[in-house]
Amino acid sequence: MNNATRALMLGATLVLAACGSTPQERAAEADAVYKEEKARTLQEYKACVKEANGDEQAMKQCDALLKAIEVLEKD
Repeated sequence: MNNATRALMLGATLVLAACGSTPQERAAEADAVYKEEKARTLQEYKACVKEANGDEQAMKQCDALLKAIEVLEKD
């Protein structure tokens, strides 16, 4: 799953979670979704690094996963 798809899914989940909930419930749901997505992305990063086996070009692709996390953390 690419980064754009992830961001879209995260956004859709947050919007759906916002319907009919208190602000505290929405915040808790958003935090849970964010943590789950971050954990999944970190697992994908670890697998990517393992597969890259030191290949510089492959490592650049792996680094994109970490950058995706950084972007989400800034929001």
